[in-house]
Amino acid sequence: MSRAHTIANVSGEIDGDEALTHNVSAAAALADVVRTTLGPVSRDKMVVSNGEVLVTNDGSHIVDRLDVEAPAARIVADLARAQGVDLGDGATSAIVLAGALLREAEPLLEDGLHPTTIVNGYTAAAERARDRAAAVADSRRVDDEEALRDVVATAITGRWDAERTAFLSALTVRGYRSTLTGDRDGTTRSERLTIQRAPGGETTDSALVDGLVVDTGRSSTSQSDVPAALPDRLSDPRIAIVDDEIALEPDGSAARVSIETADQRRRLQEFESEAYDEILETLRGLEVDVLFTQKSIDDRLRSRLAQAGIVSVERTRQDEIHKLSRATGADPVMRVDDLTSAALGRADLVERRSLGGSTFVIVRAATSTQTSLLLRGSPEHVVEETERIVADGLRLLEGFGRRPALLPGGGGVEIALARDLREWSPTIHTREQLAAGRFADALETIPAALARNAGADALETVLELRRRHDAGDRSAGFDATTGVVTDVLDEGIVDPLPLKMRVVSNATQAACSILRIDGIIRTAGSLDDGGTGPAGGEGHDHDHHHATGGGHEHSTHGYPWAIGH
Repeated sequence: MSRAHTIANVSGEIDGDEALTHNVSAAAALADVVRTTLGPVSRDKMVVSNGEVLVTNDGSHIVDRLDVEAPAARIVADLARAQGVDLGDGATSAIVLAGALLREAEPLLEDGLHPTTIVNGYTAAAERARDRAAAVADSRRVDDEEALRDVVATAITGRWDAERTAFLSALTVRGYRSTLTGDRDGTTRSERLTIQRAPGGETTDSALVDGLVVDTGRSSTSQSDVPAALPDRLSDPRIAIVDDEIALEPDGSAARVSIETADQRRRLQEFESEAYDEILETLRGLEVDVLFTQKSIDDRLRSRLAQAGIVSVERTRQDEIHKLSRATGADPVMRVDDLTSAALGRADLVERRSLGGSTFVIVRAATSTQTSLLLRGSPEHVVEETERIVADGLRLLEGFGRRPALLPGGGGVEIALARDLREWSPTIHTREQLAAGRFADALETIPAALARNAGADALETVLELRRRHDAGDRSAGFDATTGVVTDVLDEGIVDPLPLKMRVVSNATQAACSILRIDGIIRTAGSLDDGGTGPAGGEGHDHDHHHATGGGHEHSTHGYPWAIGH
């Protein structure tokens, strides 16, 4: 019995080398699963779960749908997921590199190197790689239009043709530019941009709209809530915002109203009519044209507002309430009675437009910096995928804007860093030198995977890249779309410096975290208790939310015709 059994209710335990071997194998297995999805022309995975069929080549989405339960693999998955959330790309690369680092550690462990020695060597190599990447990066202007488009285009994976890739890249750049504050440091205000999607039409029908777009079907109410009899365009309207519901509650609570006689019914109707009249008189007296509320509006009142020519939009999302306030100058109030002339806002134009089965309200004001991306596509999962691409692209550009420097994509930077590490590692006069050399080998897993996934010979590709870089061609990389080694900077195949540095950091952190573990203790009643494998884990109920933010829970995250139902 181990010491853990004497202090806790332990149902299973693995110690020492066996624990390390198990963890390395689990994390490396996760890398093996997603490795074939790396690159612009990679392979696909079909994930079948709870009656849903998902065909995708997005590694991070595969990890989400797999509900990874092996603890060591989960460490890698969580760090990679954070990579995607923060920078919009690089999750698959981080997983693949972490797996490669763990695989390269196995022979070192077999040769008797202590895990701490390997961790120290990896940490030193990662620091050297980041420093070297920063030294050789191609600095650009933050407003370099071509560089911005290349950053987004390189990150678009799946079977999007060249025309739509170029279109989405340019559209994302325009959206990003609308969030810039004008400072030379690339500072953005992400709240200036709203993304809405309208299924239907072509992807190339998507547009950047000058103004705030509110989807009354997705974030507010149905088309019937803005009656067709109302005008579709209102010029110079007065706008009011009520940050609550508008409903009648006689005697303080509608739940206490009991109708037993005709006279009581008549008096209730009179009360409601008087209350409606007071609300309408207040709005008319202030000459309100458009009323936005954060919660619901009483059905009868909404009808009377329409009859009075007042456009009402209920259940507006809280973030849109804030944006409306900034765009129009309207101050949100809690009740209609609190409205004053000073609390009202103005817009140059409020327009209603029907697209894809939803009605959109577009608020334009010359004094506002608010813009919206209105994304189109058919069928619906295409426009969902378009939204993911644009959102990821915006995060990539934000990182690039903070440090506008580019590295050669297509595995070119990994080859350059590996070459530098092999020249630098002999200067380490301890056994950590061996780990630093293995780190270089792990880096070359990236170009090898890109080549293999594109149908090229991985070994020949890596050797050709080494030869080109040894000859001084620092921009050489693998173009997966053509299957050849070329000057990737000229071809626009680039990686932003912040993205690549984060990939190296996250992968190294994940690998080192696993190498430091010398025991697995399974407590009785834990999630993994009683399942398969050393750590268990099969058939347990849990609440795992797949959304990545912004309503992407059902996104196919692969390419336009991925199956997701």
